[in-house]
Amino acid sequence: MGITDTQSYSLVIRDIFYDVLAADLFFANYHKRKNKMLQVQSELIPYLGVYIIDETMLPDGDPNAGCIRFSHTLRIGFSVIIAHNDPVVAEQTIDAAFWHIMQRLWRDQYIMNVLDTYNPHTGISNPDNTRIESITRGTRRHVFGTAQFNNETPVAELQYDVSCFYRTDWWPEITDTLDEIDVSTGIKIGDTPEEMAQRQQLHAKYVFAPAPEKETEKADD
Repeated sequence: MGITDTQSYSLVIRDIFYDVLAADLFFANYHKRKNKMLQVQSELIPYLGVYIIDETMLPDGDPNAGCIRFSHTLRIGFSVIIAHNDPVVAEQTIDAAFWHIMQRLWRDQYIMNVLDTYNPHTGISNPDNTRIESITRGTRRHVFGTAQFNNETPVAELQYDVSCFYRTDWWPEITDTLDEIDVSTGIKIGDTPEEMAQRQQLHAKYVFAPAPEKETEKADD
């Protein structure tokens, strides 16, 4: 049983991005969070947040053909907040954070692999080989303000959000399988039992047993 049996691919993707950046030396001295449930206080600066913003699900192909299939566009938001009295240095710092996030995530040949995310150097992969098909959009903003009402802490924030595209299909779980077919021939609607008895009858029953598992040959030691 893997994590995607109980959690969505979107949450897994958010955690992948968060875990990679949280372990990065660039953000070693940052306080880090995965959602906006708690307010960012001044004592938590410098701060890194990786959030789920929203998710759009559209039909993948014709919506009325086959099983339910979705094209997911997941928006992940990155928030980097720093405090600095010099506005030029502050902007350069959040711009460097933006550029580092871009290079750390989008250049990673394993995280962004659309076939196999296993990294032979570390021995790990995206949980359940969760794959991101593409990044379809990205926006960033630089926000300047204060972390306290007394204007004592000038802060600069990078707000960067990206749209991650992936697909899912939802095949039905068939529990009422076809196990048996009962066939009778030589019957006409309206026939009496006497008339039916004068006609040759065929009664056949077809039972569908599960296919036996093939035995695998073991190689000699």
